[in-house]
Amino acid sequence: MEARAGQGLLRKRGVILRRRDSNEGDRSIYVLLREEGPVWLLAPGGARGKVRFGGATDPLVWGTFHIYRGPNRWYLREVDVRKDFLLLRRYPSRIRRAAEWAASLVKYTLPGHASDDLLPIFYWSLSVLESGRLREDLADWRFYWRWLRSWGLAPNLERCQGCGAVLGEAFFRGESLLCAQCSGDSHGVKLSAQDRGELFAVSVMNHEKILAMKNLHGIDPVKVQSCTRMLVRTLSDRV
Repeated sequence: MEARAGQGLLRKRGVILRRRDSNEGDRSIYVLLREEGPVWLLAPGGARGKVRFGGATDPLVWGTFHIYRGPNRWYLREVDVRKDFLLLRRYPSRIRRAAEWAASLVKYTLPGHASDDLLPIFYWSLSVLESGRLREDLADWRFYWRWLRSWGLAPNLERCQGCGAVLGEAFFRGESLLCAQCSGDSHGVKLSAQDRGELFAVSVMNHEKILAMKNLHGIDPVKVQSCTRMLVRTLSDRV
């Protein structure tokens, strides 16, 4: 049964964001579930081999979670794994990036509140990261920009926030981009027309095109990292 209130058995799709083991050998996983949002699921004995989940309770595992919802806690019964992103673990920098994204989802989503719009963004961002087709700094920018867009907070990358003019060279402030005439003494990152165009391309391009591309280069990684930090700051300020 799939009732949203009361006790019962549930089957929900989602992804594991965190795992925590107790001294008593119990395992808890923090899962972003479709229609439910982030919740803790308890697997009694799951950390000492009493219940054999194998790698199915590792962070970044996607699948269908079989759950018993009790009066006070939710319990994990079984996991049907869809994707484990094991290839990411071969590349230390990529798995660190993926772990940072998972940590952001833990930090900036509300327990028990559905965040279904973020599930496909996270899944396909991990797929792009795993493929290695896109520079990691650009994959990072893309993940956070698409997250902010889903919440209506992403900066417009095509037009000046001040005058509405179509942008060439631009001045990035985090929540907005300004043309040279409107920027004044604003603090931020100066982007050439090519820089802005590259950020725009990786932001709006769907994952099939990203995975099919051969290379994309030009923008200074330091600029990308500075712009991405501003996106995360925008996210932090609005949560």
